[in-house]
Amino acid sequence: MSDWYPLSRDGQIHMVETWLAVFKTKAADWGIPASNVTDLAAALTAAKEKLALVKSGERTAVSVVECNEVFKEMETEARFIKRHWLLVPPLAAADLASLLLSQEDDSRTPIGKPTGQPSVIVTYPGGPHLLKVHLTFLAGTQPLDVRSDYGYALYRGIMPQGGATLEQAASAKHYLMKPPLDGEELIHYRFTRRKTENVSFSAEESGMMAYFCARYENGKGEEGQWGPVASAVIP
Repeated sequence: MSDWYPLSRDGQIHMVETWLAVFKTKAADWGIPASNVTDLAAALTAAKEKLALVKSGERTAVSVVECNEVFKEMETEARFIKRHWLLVPPLAAADLASLLLSQEDDSRTPIGKPTGQPSVIVTYPGGPHLLKVHLTFLAGTQPLDVRSDYGYALYRGIMPQGGATLEQAASAKHYLMKPPLDGEELIHYRFTRRKTENVSFSAEESGMMAYFCARYENGKGEEGQWGPVASAVIP
């Protein structure tokens, strides 16, 4: 990749460490939410730990894959912050230099709605009333433009056995009266950039059917096409 993000892992770590040092005094002025800085710091910690493990004598095929994943997560967090808060204006050339960036690298490129469709796979992680949602690219669909700083718009709904009554459907939980045909029928929304999400339910929802559907969402809040609906019985 020949853009502003370093090619080497040591270079990536150095850049993110530099950013976090600058953010201690500048994040609030630049409007960067504390949660995004925290996520970037957590990604950096994970990346350094996995890289050290890979470089040690304990290197395994699994540790290499995990290292690749955490470095990709750190890159995603960094690109998201840059696109939303580190463009000029309002940052000056000196601000960019402190972040190891340059003005020439900051030209905006028009990006449309996300292409491609995500696939949802639901598994049982073993916890009480807990499901794990895995978000992957749906094979055979249009490739995703990685410049869009995409995340996943994950929607879900719950259907009691036999379908919800009118009272249940009108409640705050908006239980489903019948299985959904697509994501438009699911109203509970969560945005995530993670590939896996743990979703917990209440004890009284055990035995009900949970439905999930997702579509890609870019940094401007634009959503792509729905992927297929997935379902699982709540344990």
